[in-house]
Amino acid sequence: MSDSVWARLRGHRWLPQATAVVVLAALVAGFFVVRAERRADHNAAVLARACGGVLPRDAVRDLLSGDVRWELRTGAGPRALAGCAVGGTGEDEPRLEFAAVPLADPPLKGVRAEDLAGDTPYASAPEWAREHERADTQVTVACPAGLPGHPRRVTGFRVYASLVGGPEAAAELGPAVAALANDVRERNRCGGVPVRPSDARAPAPARDDGGEREENPAPCRWFGGKTESAAGGEHAWARGCAIGLPATDVHAVSSASWWGDVLPEARTEYGAELAGLGGGAPASAVRRSYEVAAWARSRCAQGTTLHRVSVSGLDKAALAARVDGLLDRYLAAATGCRDVEVLGKVWA
Repeated sequence: MSDSVWARLRGHRWLPQATAVVVLAALVAGFFVVRAERRADHNAAVLARACGGVLPRDAVRDLLSGDVRWELRTGAGPRALAGCAVGGTGEDEPRLEFAAVPLADPPLKGVRAEDLAGDTPYASAPEWAREHERADTQVTVACPAGLPGHPRRVTGFRVYASLVGGPEAAAELGPAVAALANDVRERNRCGGVPVRPSDARAPAPARDDGGEREENPAPCRWFGGKTESAAGGEHAWARGCAIGLPATDVHAVSSASWWGDVLPEARTEYGAELAGLGGGAPASAVRRSYEVAAWARSRCAQGTTLHRVSVSGLDKAALAARVDGLLDRYLAAATGCRDVEVLGKVWA
């Protein structure tokens, strides 16, 4: 009977061709199904390793294309605390990029009073410290215990993320950014408050203040008198102020305080002054301007702190008489300080 069936099949006009097409279609469909399953398994394995496996699977998967094979790139530069990129490699294939970097101010150009009060007290920020400005979403995280491995105490970090090759997805990236931020917190034993997905937001646009200088900056408010000009700055480990006075025998006042990591640098920079405290009157040679500085040391909220107040002008007697009172006024305005020790004054 089978022979007769086969004979009828061979004798049929179109059935053999149709059967061949059905078999071929089944083979092709099976191939695509197997390839899709292998791609899905590969992508799941990549996602499980991305950023140490801490990213929420569903939230990330929904942002990427399941029709392409994902690749994983780990690391986000030498300064990064964590980072990875996961997704397609083509120009139009969505890819997610994550990074966590320490939150540190660029270094000061110098620690002298005039440096602290200047318009550009910092060296240029490195490029890695500004990458978050181009991200879709970011969050700043406090690390009260301090991040290990930094020459100066760093008590915060920033996590940011972008969806490259896809639509803007700031809100959708929140869970993944929060998960990475909390992993960095826990690994570095930061303490503080856990990060929530709602804490992650699009970076604020860069502020343009038009270059206008504040008339009475906070580091100069201790002076209280009439000024012709005032410039000041507060920084992580220091603050400084430079004041210009109306035409008198005392034409300029400056103040500065140092603590923490820059304290040794300040002692080195002003080593000659500190060594000469109490050294008496300036040289008798006539000069166009004289400067006398008074120094003090105290314990403030930040720890041991050095204070310096200086006045400059033409009248040596007026300068010497005024600098002690200005130092007293400056120290009285320094809240949270105790155990004040006046170290003396010196002609600069």
